[in-house]
Amino acid sequence: MVLGGLMVPAAQLAMTQVALAQSAGGQGADGAAVQMPAVTVTGQGETALSPVTGYVANQQATGTKTDTPLIETPQSISVIPADQIRDQNAQTLNQIVRYTSGVTAETRGAVATRYDQLKIRGFDADTYLNGLKLQSLYYAASQVDPYLLERAEVLKGPTSVLYGQAQAGGLINQVSKRPTATALNEVGVEYGTDNHWRGTADFSGPIDKDGKFLYRLTAVGLSEDGQMRMTENERIAVAPSFTWKPDAETSLTLLGFYQHDPKGNSYGGIPPQGTVLANPLGKIPVDFYDGDPNYETFDRRQASVGYAFDKKIGDAWTVRLNGRWLNAKVAYDSLYANGLDTDNRSLFRGVATSREEMNAYAFDNQIEGRFSTGPVSHTLLAGVDHQRLDGHYTAGFGMAPSIDVFNPVYGIAVTPPAVYRTDIDGRQTGVYLQDQMKLGGFILTVAGRRDWAKTTSTTASGSSTQSDQAWTGRAGLTYVFDNGIAPYVSYAESFTPSSGVAFGGKPFKPEEGTQYEVGVKYQPPGLNSLFTVSAFDLTRSNLLTSDPAHPGFSIQSGEARSRGVELEAKVGVTKELELIGAYTYLDTKYTKDNDGLQGKRLAAVPRHQASAWAMYHMPEGTALTGLGVGAGLRYTGSTANTANTFKVPSFTLVDATVSYDLGALSSKLQGAEVTVNGKNLFDKEYVASCYYGDWCAYGYRRTVTAGLRYRW
Repeated sequence: MVLGGLMVPAAQLAMTQVALAQSAGGQGADGAAVQMPAVTVTGQGETALSPVTGYVANQQATGTKTDTPLIETPQSISVIPADQIRDQNAQTLNQIVRYTSGVTAETRGAVATRYDQLKIRGFDADTYLNGLKLQSLYYAASQVDPYLLERAEVLKGPTSVLYGQAQAGGLINQVSKRPTATALNEVGVEYGTDNHWRGTADFSGPIDKDGKFLYRLTAVGLSEDGQMRMTENERIAVAPSFTWKPDAETSLTLLGFYQHDPKGNSYGGIPPQGTVLANPLGKIPVDFYDGDPNYETFDRRQASVGYAFDKKIGDAWTVRLNGRWLNAKVAYDSLYANGLDTDNRSLFRGVATSREEMNAYAFDNQIEGRFSTGPVSHTLLAGVDHQRLDGHYTAGFGMAPSIDVFNPVYGIAVTPPAVYRTDIDGRQTGVYLQDQMKLGGFILTVAGRRDWAKTTSTTASGSSTQSDQAWTGRAGLTYVFDNGIAPYVSYAESFTPSSGVAFGGKPFKPEEGTQYEVGVKYQPPGLNSLFTVSAFDLTRSNLLTSDPAHPGFSIQSGEARSRGVELEAKVGVTKELELIGAYTYLDTKYTKDNDGLQGKRLAAVPRHQASAWAMYHMPEGTALTGLGVGAGLRYTGSTANTANTFKVPSFTLVDATVSYDLGALSSKLQGAEVTVNGKNLFDKEYVASCYYGDWCAYGYRRTVTAGLRYRW
């Protein structure tokens, strides 16, 4: 298995399938060097790190590691700016991407709060913060509160050519709020369903009169009851940052982060009998809790310090140095569902416990050149990155007393399982080269990378080391017409180490991902918008499956495929009206497998997904000036369980928001705003998915929050 992207030999992770399922599983792209200093000096125009006004972003850096217009990037990328996050009141990463094509969010339903477990194009996705991977151990998986973010960027498909070992589905890069050159002050409070309390604060601006020193301090606190009875969420997070700009060509930003989650809802599940399937004794209540408050613990602490250094050298070259240290600790005790007995009411349960700590280091050093060779302009990028994970966990798994799903009794004694300690030392180093070449309307992007990965795992019985190397590449061609239409075609690769050995002792090769993608992006001149249509064929190969010749061993003949079409539109029709529309069609299946899955759909992945959102602010000078109203619709098609023996029904949910700028009533109230947000307005009861075996999860019931925000 993979921990935080750094491979760990399977021999040191001899856990049951139950335990495995519980684990957290345009400026600049034209090569016009003359234009770039003006952008840097004045700070005008959107960049890949700057705030976006409204919902429509034009620039990105996640897909190229250069500040490149989205329309010129030969791969599907979705950007969710802070305005959209705020209007939809998204409070987890899963909620941020609810209205994004190609992303399957909240497969664990209302318990999708502890960890950011998402799928892109049917496969698992990695999470990043400021372009650097958020590594994890086992249950010590990092998570960042959305209030601390400026935007989130979803890169769909293989990403290894720029990021090293990565899931084939893609990645989500979360971009932190950074210091601003103008003063910004904001405080807010909200209350809502399930005794939900949330307080926020955000302060930023220059420290000195010349604006060479900037600061930002962002903080959020949360307390609420979970949807499952007797569960709670608590959080406090703070993100201080500081920027030094000694001159127009130099910038250093320090990024701090601390988050403490002393309570984390539940991480349990429910059986299909009585939820998706009929149960002669009735329906399992939506608030059923499969754990026990006297035993369960979730306490996670995260702290990190990062830096981003940029230095422009002359008119053509820029050096960028990025790094981060992250420490994460977690205390985890859990009881979880493990199948329903034949009496249709007694739920078997497992028990898990772990104490973990890790120190993760990530560095990415780049040099970028913008120059021309004859009629061809280049944006050349060369880089070297390095990751290291040094951590340990003391964990154990076992069986626990069963519980009656219709008449649960809590407080029953639970025998903690025997535990064992594992120490992990994982390292990865990669070098990469990319060239974005532009000739007229043609933009050719080619890139290649070499990676070296090594992980040593140590237990009481000894140590084992596994090493991997991999080449990955990407190529894409875009043509941008004067009318804003930009067709593109691309090919991309990924790799992920596979731990363990085959019969005979030979280490497994890395899992590989390959994707072919064609699409069209459209930005009509004069309209603040971006329309994207893409079709793709994505394959994961070298998957582990049973070795028919040697029972108890695995071979790498497994393969899974995802083919699909995505449509996404973001339109700022006027400064008052913002629109979002998305549709995804996915055809996923196992194409090769020795365990009975060949030809079957991937679990928890719908064939059809669709969503739409509209936000309208009444024009100034009208009787309703200051009023904003928004509404959204989310449709998720039916999904299957792992064995494809039953289907989870489709569901449609409605969200809405209303806001009012109190400054429209009186100048004394300038800067104050009240909001009311509703999610799943009609309180639909539904099963989000049956994500693994017979483990299912109820989706969120209706939640309503009312908030007051003051800015000055």
